[in-house]
Amino acid sequence: METEILILEILETAAVAVSGFLIRKYVFLEPDMEAKKQLVFYCVSFFLIGVVFLAFGKDAALLAALFMIGLNICLGRKEHRLGGIVLMIPFPGIINGLLVPVLLVPPYLLAMSVQETRVYQFMLYGALSVLLILFYVKKRDWRSWFHENMQNRRLRKSEKYLLWAVGILMLFFSNNTAMQIAADGGNVRAADSIYGQGLVSFIGISSISAFVMTITIIVLVMQGNKRSFYHERVSVMQSGIITFMAEVVENRDDNTGGHIRRTAEYVECIAKELKRQGIYRDILTDRYMRDMVVAAPLHDIGKIHIPDAVLNKPGKLTEEEFEIMKTHTTAGVELLTHAKAELGESEYLNTAVEMAAYHHEWWNGKGYPYGISGAEIPLCARIMAVADVFDALTSKRCYKNAMPIEKAYAIIREESGTHFDPAVVEAFFHAESYKGAE
Repeated sequence: METEILILEILETAAVAVSGFLIRKYVFLEPDMEAKKQLVFYCVSFFLIGVVFLAFGKDAALLAALFMIGLNICLGRKEHRLGGIVLMIPFPGIINGLLVPVLLVPPYLLAMSVQETRVYQFMLYGALSVLLILFYVKKRDWRSWFHENMQNRRLRKSEKYLLWAVGILMLFFSNNTAMQIAADGGNVRAADSIYGQGLVSFIGISSISAFVMTITIIVLVMQGNKRSFYHERVSVMQSGIITFMAEVVENRDDNTGGHIRRTAEYVECIAKELKRQGIYRDILTDRYMRDMVVAAPLHDIGKIHIPDAVLNKPGKLTEEEFEIMKTHTTAGVELLTHAKAELGESEYLNTAVEMAAYHHEWWNGKGYPYGISGAEIPLCARIMAVADVFDALTSKRCYKNAMPIEKAYAIIREESGTHFDPAVVEAFFHAESYKGAE
């Protein structure tokens, strides 16, 4: 008997450790270390858990297993490593929410004897072992796909909060259920009082509900991970196609696409500097900044409607030709609005519309096409205005040679407060000074 109990405790400890490592990787999407290091870590973890089990018993070994899972999270991350410790909060509840209902509740509800309960648990651990082996043998392609495509995907805050809530709830449930079963003698035959009969119903319903809830949440998060991955792939493909079309448009005026790549880099540097300084913090969310960088190459896409005779004229434009050139802003809005209608609503396309429409507006209201001023101009367009003009000044065009960079700096500085948002100009020069220092 004692040997059977010892083996069951070993199997329970192993089940907690294995399920914890699987949940860490496939549900919480925490990255592995390098392949060889990860394998060594697994071996060391199970060895240490075994040593703790022999020295201090099952409960200490379970704590050691959770500690090693948390340590794996910390070591697998490249940043926010200590956050891995906080992430361990829901793990005990999620693991118990899976194991307690299937290990303890069925024997209790079916009034199994002690020996029958042990046989049941041995069979259950055997079935779990077979499933684990099948997962690693039959799902090799799936695991390769997961490692290749999901390694950079991370849970959103809402998903983490949901898992935390479920974990804490399941921890409370599992502990309460285990204590109630233990207090009732572990056998439903002992529950012959009115209180006992009510307890049987409570444990049966709550355990089934908790188990189903835990499985459902895990499945939903994993499906959400997969959907998010494919959504990101489609979004990247869409933005790549549109950016390619923007490069085709840029090639018409002999820029070979360099202008859109450089301006996107300038936009990113300016936005990061503004955020570092705490300016426009309520606007410059991480999502907004990503959208700006993706949308920046589309700011001149309306030039596809400008005749070559105007776009590539080697000399100064006449007044009529300049009026034609101005229409590239509104033409860009029309093209991008049409793209939104065809491709679906997208935040980066909304930002692209604002950049295309307003990047020639001036801070003092003397720009085009709408003549708006100050904060009426969307921030993304104000940032693009500085990036666009600076690159135009320092690049060779069909109608001029490249300007010396110091002279371009002087012009940008001089037009701060008239053409450009002063805060954006200051951020531009701070960002440029950092680049120079590097």
